[in-house]
Parts: sequence; structure tokens; C-alpha cells
Amino acid sequence: MEQTEYISEKRRELVSVVNSMLAGEMHLIEGIRRICALRFAVEDPENEVFLAIRGIESETDFFPLGSMRVRCSPEYLRRMDGEMQRYLSETRRYIFQSCREIIKAFSHPDAQ
Repeated sequence: MEQTEYISEKRRELVSVVNSMLAGEMHLIEGIRRICALRFAVEDPENEVFLAIRGIESETDFFPLGSMRVRCSPEYLRRMDGEMQRYLSETRRYIFQSCREIIKAFSHPDAQ
């Protein structure tokens, strides 16, 4: 696969992740973690549209998701899940705003 093809594919994946988050089809923290990985794959990791997402990812990197949860006690999971829900209720609008900015910046193949 040519590098430009790869970048275009990753841009589409980035927009797909963001759309899934906005539609409620993907957990917001999981989506944020995926966006943070993809920002390098689209070869634009310092784009300002990622700034809020990067901050939120940094503030939430300790929340257990996915396979990480099997290693946690039920009490810890309850406590972390409650904390995560409180955090998301405070930041959801900023997350959605950032998602919309990412769509604008990366939904067109010629956008830089």
C-alpha cells in the first residue's frame, strides 16, 4: 500500500471513529484513545483539533476499559465507573465539539 493510500485510509478511520462516538456507538473514552493513536497515522499529530482530545486522554488514561477490566476488583470498577461517568458528564460537550472539528478537518481527502 502506498503511503498516501495508507494516510487516506487512516483519515477515513479517524472520521469513522468520531462519527461512532457522536452517534453513541462507541464509548467516548475508548474513542478518545483511538483518536490519539490515529492522529499519528494521519501524519498530523500536532493539529490543533486534537488539543482537547489529547488533554482528555491524559486525564482519563487510568480508567479501566476493555480487557484491562478483568484484572480489577468489582469494587474498584464500581468506583472508577462512577468517576468516569462524572468526568464524562462534565466534558461531553467539549468532546463532541472536538469531534465535530475533527470531522471538518479530516473528512475531505484534500484537507490538510
